[in-house]
Amino acid sequence: MKERNHVGMLHPKQPGFVLVTGAYKKYSLMDYGISHFYQFDAECDFMTAIPDACVDILFYNTGTRLESRVAGTLLTKSEVETAGKCRHFGVRFLPGVNPVLKHRKMSELVSKEQSYEDMFDSNSERDQLFEALWKEESFEQRIKTFLLFYRKNYETQQEAYSLKSYLRKEIMASAGNLKLNELQEKTGYSLRYLNKVITEEFGMGPKELLRIIRFQNAIDELTKTVNRPDMTRAALDTGYYDQSHFIKDFKEFTSHTPSKYLNSLVTNSYQEKLKVITRM
Repeated sequence: MKERNHVGMLHPKQPGFVLVTGAYKKYSLMDYGISHFYQFDAECDFMTAIPDACVDILFYNTGTRLESRVAGTLLTKSEVETAGKCRHFGVRFLPGVNPVLKHRKMSELVSKEQSYEDMFDSNSERDQLFEALWKEESFEQRIKTFLLFYRKNYETQQEAYSLKSYLRKEIMASAGNLKLNELQEKTGYSLRYLNKVITEEFGMGPKELLRIIRFQNAIDELTKTVNRPDMTRAALDTGYYDQSHFIKDFKEFTSHTPSKYLNSLVTNSYQEKLKVITRM
């Protein structure tokens, strides 16, 4: 089995966002707790979302004002509303990173959407960010504007070391293939306490979290080879003990077998629609 997914290298994906939108752009950051930025023009009223253990912040231009929402991970495949046929700009955070920590617990975000405008300490801070994003026309400038704001808050919240940050790194490094008793041996904490910390930090219990992380690694692996997939190899490389286990989890999280899911990506020109920006 090949080694993959070093610490923090999970690239959470929502292929359903790409399929029903236009002008989809993505820029991977993998820093400051941010996985990537994305932008698209909504072409439908709904798009399909799958579990990813992540929190997203989404801004959308309605033509008269900039609106927003913060959305926690789903636990099952669901249809999520777009804000009509307008441009959307999004930020996806890495699993376990809560960008609105001072205002909402992670458990309060799971399977929910709330107004991001309510997550600010002051109206002036909120207005400054929203006005700046409203004025920017390019994807790249919106990224720079958001980062300038977010880094100030992110850097003041960082801890030199904490059990939570350690657990997050270990879980990400394992690509979801980690036993709780391994963490017990490494940290010296009881299983009960580790379960409590993980549930608070990620908004779900360790078993569900690890399943979603492993599933997202499988999605990542398969979308890289969407036109020439090797289902058996993908299952083994992402930690599933056999192909039937892989198919079972995949069907639970997407409502489709891996082959049917990949066929929908090919049929709907997933790779052609996804434009990845590599330089800023």
